[in-house]
Amino acid sequence: MKSVPKDTRGAIVELLKKNNGMTAGEIAAELDLHSMTVRQHLAILEREGHIQHYREKISRGRPVYIYKLTPEAKESLFPNDYPRFALGTLDALVMIDGAEKVNQLLEYQMEAKIETCLDTIEGKRLDEKIKVLAAFLDEEGYQVEITETPNAYILKEHNCALESIAQKYPQLCQLELSLLQRLLDVPVERECHMPSGDSICSYKVLKTGTAPECRGQDSL
Repeated sequence: MKSVPKDTRGAIVELLKKNNGMTAGEIAAELDLHSMTVRQHLAILEREGHIQHYREKISRGRPVYIYKLTPEAKESLFPNDYPRFALGTLDALVMIDGAEKVNQLLEYQMEAKIETCLDTIEGKRLDEKIKVLAAFLDEEGYQVEITETPNAYILKEHNCALESIAQKYPQLCQLELSLLQRLLDVPVERECHMPSGDSICSYKVLKTGTAPECRGQDSL
């Protein structure tokens, strides 16, 4: 996870986190800086994808530019406790209803993801399916990279949004493999695995053949 820099740009980011949109003049006044200095820092932050701006009309004079954090910056720069909360929820479910309930919950989640992707993937060529799937995984924070060999596509995940959960509930990883096989409808092999100590997770997607019947509950 990135951290908020402890400098002027960091102060601007912190300020925008606490306020839902500010002008360069308002930021300059709050931080006791020259407005030109603030605009230079805002330009850098925007190039880095941390902030965005839009024009707002006012009753008199020229429109003003309002700056605010991007959703991606809010996620990456400011810590959240989502994984710990999810892990605690699964642990509580085990205590209340047993481990099988966790399997059922994770299976249900996988089916929901498949349903979400299915309409945009059905009827497409394999290379098109992989691009759609990679975009979907990117939105979930997996930082996907795709490379191609003569016989396969290699799908690399440079980040695992659920790594801390998968360490305790490894069935998550099997469900991810099942999801890939069912959506792509070709054999998929896991090559690298973060919870096992690798630096990335990666899958080999074979260009020929039909995927074996693979349901999440069969391997849980």
